Amino acid sequence: MTTLHELRLEARLSVNALAKRARVDRMTIERAESGNPVQDVKAYAIVQAIASQLRREIKLEDVEGLNIL
Repeated sequence: MTTLHELRLEARLSVNALAKRARVDRMTIERAESGNPVQDVKAYAIVQAIASQLRREIKLEDVEGLNIL
């Protein structure tokens, strides 16, 4: 499994760029990457933004350490 941080780096997205693509605030990205809980809708938006950038499917359960409320 891969962490959210590793996926973001693979997608070559900064925290700010990912936040903009996912339509969440920067703090949400930072919380998610730190393993703190985030709302399911926001977690989905973050993962889908990365998946879109990488042009491949990524499921929430495939992201190591993602703590969903």
